[in-house]
Amino acid sequence: MIGTGLDRRLLVVPVLVLALAGLLGYLAGHRHAAPPAREPVLSASVGGVLLNVPAHWRPAPGAREIPGFAIRHAISMGPGGSAVEAGLLAGVLPGSQPSPLPSQLLARLRQPPVTAVVSLQEAQAYRYTGFSITGYDRSLIVYVVPNPGGNPTAIACFAASAQSPDLQACERSVAMLRLAGRPQGYELTPRPEYAQRLSASISALNAQRLSLRGEMGPGATSLELQRLAGKLARAFAGAAATLSGLEPTLATGQAQSALSGAILRARAAYVALAAAAGQRNEARFAAARAQVDSAEAAVDTALEGFALLGYRAA
Repeated sequence: MIGTGLDRRLLVVPVLVLALAGLLGYLAGHRHAAPPAREPVLSASVGGVLLNVPAHWRPAPGAREIPGFAIRHAISMGPGGSAVEAGLLAGVLPGSQPSPLPSQLLARLRQPPVTAVVSLQEAQAYRYTGFSITGYDRSLIVYVVPNPGGNPTAIACFAASAQSPDLQACERSVAMLRLAGRPQGYELTPRPEYAQRLSASISALNAQRLSLRGEMGPGATSLELQRLAGKLARAFAGAAATLSGLEPTLATGQAQSALSGAILRARAAYVALAAAAGQRNEARFAAARAQVDSAEAAVDTALEGFALLGYRAA
């Protein structure tokens, strides 16, 4: 008998339900930002986005770093040229990631942020709130404006308190941003039909992940492990085939590609696990087991990426 030693934490996988009911809850958060009050402004530009901040704000080179907020061509501004207590940090994000937020930032979060799609003056954007970051105690709101012709632009508004007038002023500036020298953005609102089809595929896969991995306990024989791993490999293969026939939106293209790749790696890992169990080879089984755990974690991460696009898990 080969002991599985599978990571039992992976038995509790997120069931991504992207059904219409979930989208209706999301759509309640899809809103236009409040129109700003008229006030003197100072202009700043970054990543093809033009921001008009309050006139008494100035560049603040000594702005406090947001852990994991990896941006290029960064600008920072704050009241009177200080961004220690409150201010704005903006820049260009890497364009090859499957989710709008930097992976370095996601790795530092104690919990996922709350996602909404908002309509700004000239574009739609993802708005993230509810951040809980190790080593960071400011109230933080992050906007990400996708760029069809290049990398997304991220704008972070922060202050010591969520009720800070400076935080509200920063949000008003973002609400009225203008696009400069870059194409208009694309539709970010989740599509119900796409959500329902994706939900059906992932829900079916997750049901088998939970059930079959639950049977792969310490008492399972080599023959049983071979059979269960083979069934899981076929389940992942079926999910991959379904995803390949699903047309992604412009907003979900990278996330769907990441999920498809993770699912195919999980299928290969279970094929290797089944083979090792059939051969009763302890060394190969241990290696395949590690491959499975890594692949399963990658699938979960890819599913979490959809939540950052406004698709809610249930």
